[in-house]
Amino acid sequence: MSTPDPLHVCNVEVALWRGRRWLLIRRGGGERHSAGRLALVGGKVEHDEAPGAVLENALRREAVEEVGLEPVGAPHYVTSAHFTLPNGTSVVNVVFCAPAPDAEPVVRDVSEVAGFAWLTAREVAESDAPEWTKAYVELAERIRGRVTSDGAAAPVAVGGAARAGA
Repeated sequence: MSTPDPLHVCNVEVALWRGRRWLLIRRGGGERHSAGRLALVGGKVEHDEAPGAVLENALRREAVEEVGLEPVGAPHYVTSAHFTLPNGTSVVNVVFCAPAPDAEPVVRDVSEVAGFAWLTAREVAESDAPEWTKAYVELAERIRGRVTSDGAAAPVAVGGAARAGA
């Protein structure tokens, strides 16, 4: 059966790390989902996204658009989740993690990103971030530990999906 509307919106997020700290943004008041809440950098995959590694291209584009940072190297898959927005839109969310470059983040559009903070995984767990963001950072922290402890660069998948949330 064909429909003019997509069955799901595809969203990507990236947990950017520097040392033992994670970049979290405070979503701007103009955002339809979770305005004012702590979140990872990310957004929707566009219909005209660069070909090839579509999810990775989208997360790089979103990171540059939101905070002016492009993740370093190949991103590592963290998890995926599904949730439904209050307006009924079905969203598939795919989360990655990657090292952040040495440059500092810059808020590009305050309606999208009101601010940002570099937090440890423990600080995220103790913050006012939504439970799904806390779960994503916890999973990403495991991957960061594996990737950085021995210098390995290969992606490491962690089993189990974190629950997203509306």
